[in-house]
Amino acid sequence: MKVAVIQRQVPDVVEELVIADDARGLSEDDVMYITNESDDHALEQALILKARSGVRVTAIAVGGNEAKDSLATSVAKGADEAIFVPIEFKDRGDNHKLATILVPLVREGGYNIVFTGMQAADQIDGGLGGILASHLRLPSIGGISSVSVTAGGGLLVKKEYPGGRMGVLEVAVPAVVDIQSAEQPPRYVPVSKVMQVKKTMQVREVKPSATTAAGVHITQLMRPEAGARAKMMEGDEGKVAAQIANLLKERGLL
Repeated sequence: MKVAVIQRQVPDVVEELVIADDARGLSEDDVMYITNESDDHALEQALILKARSGVRVTAIAVGGNEAKDSLATSVAKGADEAIFVPIEFKDRGDNHKLATILVPLVREGGYNIVFTGMQAADQIDGGLGGILASHLRLPSIGGISSVSVTAGGGLLVKKEYPGGRMGVLEVAVPAVVDIQSAEQPPRYVPVSKVMQVKKTMQVREVKPSATTAAGVHITQLMRPEAGARAKMMEGDEGKVAAQIANLLKERGLL
């Protein structure tokens, strides 16, 4: 059984996000990238499935050159194959366009399962899994936290529902599966092992065909406006209590 895992690179929100001069996106030169968190969980679930059922795992990283670092980490963790799909900076976060780009690659690979993360930090339209499945005309299921292969060659998945409920469903393959969280936290791999893999791993680069598909166009990106600031009350307990009482009277609450 062959499994493809999509690995998207998203802005690291821990770092300061700088808006570009045209106010239509982030400044490319100031963005620091990390692997999308839910895509990292998707890879972990694929590797669990590999250990459990012997599937072959292909990591497909999309983005700029930083995506190659993600591939090295994926291979160091246990992925069998690495594919790099370069995506222009302006097109990242547009899942309609990304799905259109990935369709020929997924079809060519003949994958039984395509794992994607449930959502991406920078997506501006619908979830990638559902859009990709609609193009491929495959069944799709999201919110998954566990996947195993049945005796009949299908999938048995666990899906989380509101209220702490868990559903167990059977899914025919091929299928697209959106992972919300893996059965266990994503595994850690030492930096030294990643650096060693970089020296020897073979990455297949697949340049996307031209596409006019697009989801949502950003017309303006702006920082949120600052609202009323907090008022700090100074003094001892008595003075602070008096200030609070006066404030409540002014607001008609006393």
